[in-house]
Amino acid sequence: MKFQVIEEKENPVIKRREIIISLDYEGKSTPSKAELQKILAEHFKANIESVDISKVLSETGLTKGKAWVKIWQDKKIPIYAEMKKEKAEKPVEKKEKPKEAPKVEAAKTPEKIEEKPKPEKK
Repeated sequence: MKFQVIEEKENPVIKRREIIISLDYEGKSTPSKAELQKILAEHFKANIESVDISKVLSETGLTKGKAWVKIWQDKKIPIYAEMKKEKAEKPVEKKEKPKEAPKVEAAKTPEKIEEKPKPEKK
């Protein structure tokens, strides 16, 4: 997989680097966030826990795309590969259906009330 940095800027207020990269994954499927996190941590010489992949977009019908990456100085990001393993290990809990409310009979409409004619004005 090849990638090229399109834009890189430093955000000193929140202590992170914001990077947009263009990806070329050469006939393979779109790389997962876990793969990108590992590759980009090695390339930018950063701790894997400080690399956050915001989003990955593929170009339709091509093996190219873009990724938005944030490399934090202080914040720790969960490692995506470990998150995937934990999610796979957790059993899926079945949700109980909420109890149905008892059906209420339609309210009976009052019988028609005969209207008295209004007195005419003189």
